[in-house]
Amino acid sequence: MRAKQLQGILLASIGAILWGVSGPIAQWLFTTRHMSLIWLIESKMLLSGLILLLVAALLPKERRRLFALWHSWRSILALVVFTVCGMGAMQFVYYKAVAVGNAATATILQFLSPVFIVLYTMLRERTAPRRADLIAVIVALLGTFLLVTGGQPTHLAISPAAFFWGVATGMAAAAYVLLPIHLLAQYGAIAISGWAMTLGGILFNLIRPGWHQIPQLDPLGNLGYWFIVIPGTVIAYSLYLASLDYISATAVGLLDAFEPLAATILSVLYLNVHFGWVELIGTLLILSTVFILALARPQSVASSV
Repeated sequence: MRAKQLQGILLASIGAILWGVSGPIAQWLFTTRHMSLIWLIESKMLLSGLILLLVAALLPKERRRLFALWHSWRSILALVVFTVCGMGAMQFVYYKAVAVGNAATATILQFLSPVFIVLYTMLRERTAPRRADLIAVIVALLGTFLLVTGGQPTHLAISPAAFFWGVATGMAAAAYVLLPIHLLAQYGAIAISGWAMTLGGILFNLIRPGWHQIPQLDPLGNLGYWFIVIPGTVIAYSLYLASLDYISATAVGLLDAFEPLAATILSVLYLNVHFGWVELIGTLLILSTVFILALARPQSVASSV
């Protein structure tokens, strides 16, 4: 393996692990520090967005594209749609799934997104499903069944609310991938993500002003919060972008499997989340859909923030 490929694999893997660790930390903040869900989302988005915009302003290539989208009403409208229905929705439903369930299940169900992308593409293009698509859908459904029921059809291993918001996370992650495709191609990932996070944070603050409910955190709580903002969002996303210079987007998408694995391991070790063999098999089946679709349709595999 060439040194550059190894470097790309390491960058993508570390980024995915940092994303994965953020979920259990958020769960810990919700349960032990009683942090408000909305406050975490709005402050995280606003701070992370401003940092990404600052990074874009410091990079010559990105600086030229940073304000270019504000010259086109079509681009502005597309950015607003992505902010509300993609970035904002993804942040809300994921952390809601963490709050009502646990980080491990929420992160695993988020990986249903490639299946939703395939279903959307088939409906939009009115094409018959390929064999790999059918296999991926069936495997995803079976994995979800095992994860949610523990293999017992009359029993739910997680609450109905956790199941609902977990599946919604997969759908939101699919929208997050599909909505900004043209914006990313034209203006770059750093600028679009920076503006979407910043605008999303502002919109959440308009709904519920964050300065009215700033939590009083102890040093450990502050450490957890800032881990979510800096390593868990800004650094993780930067590593993801950097890895694309060395390996393909398909390879990065496959390495995203480290995200739910990290979330699951941390949740089991430190948050008393129980995962039996049946749930573990369900998890592996859901994650395997990414590999199935990557082999048959590389362009459908995408990463999430």
